[in-house]
Amino acid sequence: MSITSLVPTKVRPDRVKWLAWFTVGFGIGLMAINTLLFAYAVWKHKYPPIKAKNIPLIAVLYVSMLIWFIGTIGTNFNLPGLFDFKNSCIVFASWFRVLLGVFLFIHIHIFRLYTYLRIFEQLKRMTVRVYAIGALIYLVVALGYGIPITILRNSLTVRFVPSLGICVYGMAFIEISFSIIWAGWLAILVVTVLARNINTSFNEYKEMVLIITLSSITLLYETIVHNIVQEYILYRWLRTLSTFMEYLTNQTSLFILLGVPVYNCIFNHEAYKKRFFEKMRADGMVARYNLTLENRTADTNVESTVAPSALERADASEDNSRKSTQSGSDTNSSSRRRNPDGLSLPTTTSLSSSSSLSTAEANI
Repeated sequence: MSITSLVPTKVRPDRVKWLAWFTVGFGIGLMAINTLLFAYAVWKHKYPPIKAKNIPLIAVLYVSMLIWFIGTIGTNFNLPGLFDFKNSCIVFASWFRVLLGVFLFIHIHIFRLYTYLRIFEQLKRMTVRVYAIGALIYLVVALGYGIPITILRNSLTVRFVPSLGICVYGMAFIEISFSIIWAGWLAILVVTVLARNINTSFNEYKEMVLIITLSSITLLYETIVHNIVQEYILYRWLRTLSTFMEYLTNQTSLFILLGVPVYNCIFNHEAYKKRFFEKMRADGMVARYNLTLENRTADTNVESTVAPSALERADASEDNSRKSTQSGSDTNSSSRRRNPDGLSLPTTTSLSSSSSLSTAEANI
């Protein structure tokens, strides 16, 4: 039985072209907004709240979003003159949409959170070796998935249907792909929970909770559709909804991560930067963040530059200074000394506390 015969005439792919063109145009518009947002963040990468997002990794995230978008459109729609990939299903459905799109997208989110955990929880520096190990892990997963998917026969992975002009997935491809994606989703969930205390200044926990929520909706829909309606791509509305679901995860992540700092950099530059440091001070991170910024690559990386013991001493000093400012009259009398003229002067600890915020701001 021909696969074309499985599809009622009224729902054969792209019989009504306006829906396909609208879906693609909507995605291009979202991608254009993300491109402008990313470009501005790179331009203003020295602004502390933007710099804290780790712009080099954000750049890789942007690339994965772009490749994922191209792979999704190339797989789901046959639009001659714009997206007409014919027999390139393995390239666009397997490598672009899944491998360089979804897998890289997941990996970058995990690795970004790990950098914060390493610096602020483990009190360790980010080194070239750590970045290399992160890249190696992705390459192992990518090659372990990509090579078998590429060399297996098309009936098991992805095949092109000339009469319909679309790519159709095989069951082996579906099971392998979704197993790895769900494992990556669980890894993001675990790392996000571990990073829940890195919150007030950096907002990573709140932002990742939102990203995980949106990605959960997308992943559940895609899992159900691919396993229950395996030939979903033959149905115009299911295919279109699948594309918009991927927009929900793919096209929103960058806006969630960069939207607030970019907006405030434009419209509320100094006041937001001041609040950023004040909130960091309330978290006890001023001294640590001051000591963990090192400009190794284009002045954009957030890295640890001192040994853990030094960081601990800095945080302990800051904690003590905060306690001294909140104590009663007895503490005030003991935390100040008088000079021969009877003038009250702050101790060294108080001076350190009052200058820590300005020092951190100056170094950023």
